[in-house]
Amino acid sequence: MTTIASIGTGNMGTALLKGILSADEKLDVRATTNSAASAKRLAAELPNATVTSVEDDAEANRKAAEGADFVFLGVKPWMMAETVRDLSPSLNAGSVLVSMAAGVAMADLATLAPQNPIVRIMPNTPSSIGHGVIALAPSAKVDGTTVDTLRTLLSGAGLVVALDEAEIPAMTGISGSGVAYFFLLAETMIAAGMKMGLSEETAKQMVVATADGAGRLLTEKPDPSAQRQAVSSKGGTTLAGLQTFIDAGLFDTTAAAAQAAGDRSLEMEKENSEVING
Repeated sequence: MTTIASIGTGNMGTALLKGILSADEKLDVRATTNSAASAKRLAAELPNATVTSVEDDAEANRKAAEGADFVFLGVKPWMMAETVRDLSPSLNAGSVLVSMAAGVAMADLATLAPQNPIVRIMPNTPSSIGHGVIALAPSAKVDGTTVDTLRTLLSGAGLVVALDEAEIPAMTGISGSGVAYFFLLAETMIAAGMKMGLSEETAKQMVVATADGAGRLLTEKPDPSAQRQAVSSKGGTTLAGLQTFIDAGLFDTTAAAAQAAGDRSLEMEKENSEVING
């Protein structure tokens, strides 16, 4: 039986574990949190997992990691060094460390746990409902069978895409952070509807349903350019609206936003590397 330890299980870790367990409830899942209160909440959300807190047991993280096949690291980036150093005595040489932390490079993780294979993953928030995108970047120590196993485990949370670590900033720019761009567009569309006379509730209902329908249609027919052109009749309302976006520089703005998010992830790697390496 595959054993998974989830250390510092926050919102994203919970989302991933829900997806993993939805695909295979027979896994041995051990999850830890910092506080007893959060452990109680997590246990209610993950009835098939063993949940403990550091508040109740100072050894909780080490006990969870002991003998685990995969150790998911869900702590904040600035807590990574302390957490992994604390876990090290309990880790088997074959335990695969799976880091969910943004801005922590594999080379720095390898400094903390040189004997262990390391994988970086970068999920986005729709993983909580099984519709996420999860980037998976394995280190050279991780064999193909292990990658396949991890891909299968994560597939319950959404689309798993294998990437090189150098490609993670791009994923961050368009998908990890990208969901927020859609949310921001939805906010602005709701505000526009209200400015044109709709109530907030009506505008919100219409925009949310429009986003849902557009996403479903794009999933079935994954060619956004073709879908856009199909609804853009010459001289029509949609083309008038789209041209406003284009004239305002939407393409350049979107590229700049993605680049900014990707660049920030690299800056975080440098900052966290300095913390890890002193």
